[in-house]
Amino acid sequence: MALELTLESILEKYEIKDMNNLPKDIVGPVLTKDEFAYAVIEAIVKDNPKTFKGIIDRGSYLRVLGDRELILRKPTLEEILGEEVRFPGEIEVRMSSFAGRIEVRGDHIRWYLES
Repeated sequence: MALELTLESILEKYEIKDMNNLPKDIVGPVLTKDEFAYAVIEAIVKDNPKTFKGIIDRGSYLRVLGDRELILRKPTLEEILGEEVRFPGEIEVRMSSFAGRIEVRGDHIRWYLES
């Protein structure tokens, strides 16, 4: 892994502590806690500077929150991991659930709400 990612570093940067300030139109994946998921979160943050809102620690999993749309691009994730990733495939096995609709392509995954 190109970056040193830990649960502590992810929570320190992105955890939402005030549940009163959640976006109204939530989208995003629910991920199991592991280094791959932390890289997914970093890639989502990089790809979505305007719509990424944070994460909620739910014990055994992390809920990633975006406002109306989040996109995870394969090249961004591969850059962060420092290795090739199989799209589709490797994300879905770590995603126990998600909010919104999902679009899975060979180069990206998109969580969104229809207008």
